[in-house]
Amino acid sequence: MQEPLSALETAACLWEAVLSLRDRPVSHPDAIELALQIRSSFEAIGTSVLRMTVIGWAPAVEQAWGKVADDYALSFDWDFVPAWIDAHIDWSEPGNPVIRSKAVREPNDPGGHGVEEANGGGDDEVAIMPEAPMPFPTTIHTSVSPSLITRIGRFHNGGPLDVLGELLQNGRRAGATRIDIGLRETDRGPVLHVHDDGCGIADPAKFLALGDSGWDEHIARSEDPAGMGVFSLAGRHVTVRSYSAELDAAWQVTITPDAWETGKPLDVIPSTLEKGTDLEISLPENWANGIEQAVKDAARFLPVPVWFNEKRLPQESFLREASRIETWNGCRIGIFADTSHLPRALVRINFHGLTVPCQLPHIHDADGGRGWYAKVDIDDFPDLELVLPARKEVVLGTALDALREACEAAIFRTIAREGHHRLAYAHWLRANELGVYLPEAAPWLPAWTPRTAETGNVLTVDRIAGEPMILMPSDEAHIEQCVGRAISCNRLLGATPVDPVAEFAGYGWYDRLPRVLGWSFRIERGESDPIDYAAGSQLPPELVTGRVDAIIVELAIQTDHVCDDPPEILGVPADLLIVPADYSADLDEAVILLANDCTIEPGELASMLGAACFFASEDCEADSYHTQQATFDMNARFAANMLLLGEDTAIIERVREAVREHVSWLIPKNRAIAVRAIDYRVEAAFADDDEMSAPSAAE
Repeated sequence: MQEPLSALETAACLWEAVLSLRDRPVSHPDAIELALQIRSSFEAIGTSVLRMTVIGWAPAVEQAWGKVADDYALSFDWDFVPAWIDAHIDWSEPGNPVIRSKAVREPNDPGGHGVEEANGGGDDEVAIMPEAPMPFPTTIHTSVSPSLITRIGRFHNGGPLDVLGELLQNGRRAGATRIDIGLRETDRGPVLHVHDDGCGIADPAKFLALGDSGWDEHIARSEDPAGMGVFSLAGRHVTVRSYSAELDAAWQVTITPDAWETGKPLDVIPSTLEKGTDLEISLPENWANGIEQAVKDAARFLPVPVWFNEKRLPQESFLREASRIETWNGCRIGIFADTSHLPRALVRINFHGLTVPCQLPHIHDADGGRGWYAKVDIDDFPDLELVLPARKEVVLGTALDALREACEAAIFRTIAREGHHRLAYAHWLRANELGVYLPEAAPWLPAWTPRTAETGNVLTVDRIAGEPMILMPSDEAHIEQCVGRAISCNRLLGATPVDPVAEFAGYGWYDRLPRVLGWSFRIERGESDPIDYAAGSQLPPELVTGRVDAIIVELAIQTDHVCDDPPEILGVPADLLIVPADYSADLDEAVILLANDCTIEPGELASMLGAACFFASEDCEADSYHTQQATFDMNARFAANMLLLGEDTAIIERVREAVREHVSWLIPKNRAIAVRAIDYRVEAAFADDDEMSAPSAAE
């Protein structure tokens, strides 16, 4: 049998389910309609009132759960409660969502949202009260179960920073000009003392009334306090003293740990406190050890000065490093410049010292250069609400949408003041939609540099501007290397090759640039038919490394991006084509073709082979990167010498290289050794005046 539920757990599940049904509906018309109805209720009566209404449904949900708990196959919180809300709550009047007199959906109804199984919240029995012969009331009202009060300590499960945040916010709302915090040891263990010089609390009953904050109309309108602040201390021994300036009297109450759970009466007695509110809170040892840092963090952006153990803590403006600040609807929007990716959890909103993460606009240059993001300091923006009671995230809705749009426009206005930008065309259009008119992106592009087989890309800082440019496509590294060599002495259409930036498509200057759409190589060999080679194709087996009559790079060029004319085919002479083996850096399997008129030097060809073919293997059994690269470079030099200088010269150079690498370090300084090798027989001796003496042999 399932364990019995507490009213607190049920209330928490109900509220989470309402938020989930509102913010994350499945792709189904009924679910989307329900989400819109719930959002209308949030807008009509506000988060605080709706939250208390939802909590009032807890007894009905518990009664319905009791009937199916033993046989219910799915979970209570993720399945049963959302299904119960869907089946039993009438949202047709946004200002008054109520429990229907009869469920609207039978179990497994295909119109449901995939959570009603095993009579899960969708049965035809109404969960308000069991059937009875007596007449039922014609009207009902929402209420809070007394059992919720006795377990309210579990409603706030924050750490020391969360608790301090609640206490400091209450002091600020009370108009405090100073808050003093101290830590001392007592017979009960560590005790935190918090005192503010605000207006005090006039009504002790409201101080402990769940959901009744007791703040004046202005605070209630602008900040939506939940009446949950003191309950962040639930389960702790707390003494409260407060002087009410309104009544010119002070009172005191002590709340013992058991009183939070039992709801027993608490004695309110007169106090001698002369100003503000004073709290003494027993702390667990693990809190006491980190309380100083928690106080510093809580006070960092608070607009009220805070002292800890008689030392004033530093305060900081939330928008301190902003490049520019705008005011909007009771908010201050700060725009910050950045050149890196922002962490998702970055706090972006400051609510009088309480900071929360939120996804606000973050706009980057199209080519990954500068970026801008927004942070918001809220002063009086009541439409923007925080999810209660924890107040660690912003409620999704029209207010947040409006704030995001305001931040976006502020970023574009900041960019406009700089007079130039590199924004994507889509951002440029969006700025126009928001009434911010920017010039087109600065008309320069990075110079095109062929990629290498190892990196797959090339970092370049060369900017091409103020001269004709032609856009180059991306291709495999060996093809780009060979094309790059071919066009290095042949400016295409008299223009400099540049890398494309697709996000600039739409700007007039970018769309007018000529561009290479693609390329291929034509290989000519005597009387044989020419061979065409491009990425993805294979050379015929009979075509092996060596000389050919000619190599032509054929480029398809479009001179006008907006024109429908077929591309122009331009042929450029090439003297080299390197085709590496598939998925291997082994030069023995590569095909190296040289045009008859090719005059490349061996060292230059070896470098081309490295750029076109070398990539290090990451196999666990492979040699180190350095060893792999050194071996490839040696093989590349040997292959280049074989092709360009002949076999004899290539072998001699390879022997010299081997001796330099592996033998020369054995020879004593200023001594000479003469070596003679035939097959596997090697003769070596110290030599004087280049004449071999006392030769020796070794197999």
